[in-house]
Amino acid sequence: MNHRISALSMAIMAGLFATGSAVAQDAGTTPPATQTPAAAQTDAANLEGVTVTGIRASLQKSLDLKRNSDSIVDAISAEDVGKFPDTNVAESLSHLPGLSVDRNFGEGDKVSILGTDPALNRLLLNGQTVASTNWTSDPNNPDSRSFNYSLLASEIIGNAQVYKTPQANIDEGSIGGTVIVNTRRPLDLPANTLTGSVSYGYNDRADKGKPNASLLYSWKNKESTFGVIGSLMHSDRIIDRQGTEIFGYQRVNDPTDTNPDHQFNPAVVPPNAQGVYPTAINTAWFQQRRTRDGVSTGLQWKPNDAFELNFTGLYVTEKFNNFNQSHYGEWSGSAANATALGFNNGVATSGSYNANTSTYLDGYERDSTVNTGVANLRADWFGDGWTASSQIGYTGSTGGSDGIWNTQFQGFGGFDWNLKGQHPQINYNNADNPTAMLLHGAGYSYAPSYDRERYFQADFSHDVSWGPLNQIEVGIKATNHIDGQDAYAARLPSQDGSGLSLNDFAHGGTPGGYLDGLSSAGNMGDWTTIDPGLMKAYIQQLKNGTVSLDPKATYSVVEQNRAFYIQGDFAGDDYRGNLGVRYFRTRDTVDGYNAIGGDTYGPVNKRSAYHDWLPSFNIAYDATDSLTLRFAAAKAVARPRYQQMTPYVALDDRTLTGSRGNTDLGPYKSTNYDASAEWYFSENSVLAAELFFRRISGYILNTNVAETHYNLTNLRDDVYQMQVPINAGVAKVKGASISYQQNFRYGFGMLANYTYSDADTSNDFPLPYNSKNSFNLSPFYEKGPWSARLTYSWRSSYFTSIAQLQSQQITGIFRQLDASVGYQINDHIRVSLDATNLLDETYFVYNNTPAQPLNAYKNGRTYTVTMGFKL
Repeated sequence: MNHRISALSMAIMAGLFATGSAVAQDAGTTPPATQTPAAAQTDAANLEGVTVTGIRASLQKSLDLKRNSDSIVDAISAEDVGKFPDTNVAESLSHLPGLSVDRNFGEGDKVSILGTDPALNRLLLNGQTVASTNWTSDPNNPDSRSFNYSLLASEIIGNAQVYKTPQANIDEGSIGGTVIVNTRRPLDLPANTLTGSVSYGYNDRADKGKPNASLLYSWKNKESTFGVIGSLMHSDRIIDRQGTEIFGYQRVNDPTDTNPDHQFNPAVVPPNAQGVYPTAINTAWFQQRRTRDGVSTGLQWKPNDAFELNFTGLYVTEKFNNFNQSHYGEWSGSAANATALGFNNGVATSGSYNANTSTYLDGYERDSTVNTGVANLRADWFGDGWTASSQIGYTGSTGGSDGIWNTQFQGFGGFDWNLKGQHPQINYNNADNPTAMLLHGAGYSYAPSYDRERYFQADFSHDVSWGPLNQIEVGIKATNHIDGQDAYAARLPSQDGSGLSLNDFAHGGTPGGYLDGLSSAGNMGDWTTIDPGLMKAYIQQLKNGTVSLDPKATYSVVEQNRAFYIQGDFAGDDYRGNLGVRYFRTRDTVDGYNAIGGDTYGPVNKRSAYHDWLPSFNIAYDATDSLTLRFAAAKAVARPRYQQMTPYVALDDRTLTGSRGNTDLGPYKSTNYDASAEWYFSENSVLAAELFFRRISGYILNTNVAETHYNLTNLRDDVYQMQVPINAGVAKVKGASISYQQNFRYGFGMLANYTYSDADTSNDFPLPYNSKNSFNLSPFYEKGPWSARLTYSWRSSYFTSIAQLQSQQITGIFRQLDASVGYQINDHIRVSLDATNLLDETYFVYNNTPAQPLNAYKNGRTYTVTMGFKL
């Protein structure tokens, strides 16, 4: 724990107290410039009420937010979000400089800001936390402290502001940046505003489409003192992800590996040979239907200029039911069955295995429902030169898995395989025969998760005339947060000898076009699929009376945060800014279970606390009427993901892989420096450059460790390759970004940005999720009733975690091309056609180098026809 105030903290505090006593303002919806948050949020809402007619007006609103801010900020306005062909907030934000997005399932769900791990950024809705749970129950994708971007649809947004530099009156917890999403307010819209849209989205790989719709209505009285706003939203999306996978690599002739099943015949692999070989090649088929139904509401009462009361509420329910099938040859424990193994530069790139080697087909049916709710009550008082506000609220989310049913079928016959670039290939010696694939294993589990927070916040600000200091702000905030999971699993009998085969569960073959674009060869894409209904019915009768608590995957975290800040805003003829300090204290109580031998577990209770002072300084200098220079310095902190702080264990019994938490994890700490120059050379135009530096200590890295755990499927102890988070040391991130926006003649315009981010660490592994290079190009056209936009995004490869053999797991270069064309039929109706992922880009993951491929996925292109209306 840090009990001392740094020199930077003391200098900033001295500067504040030298000017006199301090009073405060709201942190939750901190605005640009030197306004109080209440005024800023009002201005932000007013932006949504302005009638804009197209792309240029919306871009100008975003540019105004950026230009008038004290800090280094980028923004997207309501119309701007609507103009991008995006499925959620993450996709919209990815068009901003310094931001990049991960698209594992074809939809943005992780946003990296200025080269930092997505876990180091926060998203706040109207300045407050939104609870978040995960639909996957995926041990390698634990819940973040940030709101899950894929759950927040673009329709509900007024504007989104990305604060790349901290301020004392913004909640702590971000190192890369803080995203504040502001929703609409009824008094800022005309009475009886009615807007909405209906659309139909089609995915070409799934060859299916689904309808979507949204509706917003806003009312206020004649005096504009009371208003109500409400919205409804329905979204339906089909995901059909096809791909190839390699489960990992092993070394030949490894002196540390004494497992006899890993020892090759010397005639196949000479005793002096060195290198690595893949352990399995899988063809995967993931099918999911994502439905989202949401309702939001807002009440605003402003009886006079001295008082305002706002209530905002949001409730979203989503279903993420999916079926995942994996057909693979697996030879990690079958070295003696190898008849040939060919090496190229230390990597086995081809091999043959005899008829005694196993082929498997796995089926996983997962049902998952995620419910998320928010309720916030805010009161603002406005006096002569002062403002005060208080907020109280609650946010909660439930998710995880409602049920996971799985089966495994095993056959024999042998195969030949090779690595062809990023697309591994396998050809089975025997043709597909469902009667020869015998039922080998079955399982059932479910793991409901929960995430809840109650909070209180009070802020006060007062105008002063103490030299350049024109306003003092102080505030307090208290949050009580609980996050956890209750896991249950069935203990089913062995299925070997049951007399059942794949033929008893068959659902036809793989579809035509399966694995298109993934260089499939031979019969690797031709296999009998599993009927999920028959599989579930069989397991349902097996599991009765066998389901019990799974201690290793059950945990809870109770976290209390208390914070206080003081901030001074200053301004002169050609400069403005703020300086302040925020103090926080965090107390965590973690409960769970540790294995004490075999299938026996004992309770764990871990308590910890830490606190720190976080100084910040931001200044903007208007060198000329068109040139603004900015500088910022701050200390920042980010807390570990909740699940990472617990003793939870999640295992995959088929691949003998898994992950667990670490109750000794500490927070990330960072010292940040930023500078920028913005040249507004003409209306709605800017050329801007930004430099940034982050020194991050205690950053968290997932390492790979071999551990023995009890295998519920095979009812025995097995050695698993486990992903374990640790505080890895110190990382330094430095880089630059440049952005450009301009209108041309004849209705044309251009947005472009490029970011360079380089990271050095105190160990041999890169900083997770840091792409060294990324850029976006977005030319647009708008004239008369027609508008069009093309957006091309590119990011270089980035490290995600440590894999087997202490190798680096890397996500490869990713490109995305989206397009949108719209036509304004009249003042009330607009139609558009949007297309995403036009290149049908491959999401590629590899081990150390592209010569060691791991995963390659195709998600297909999506086309959406939309009719929007406004009355």
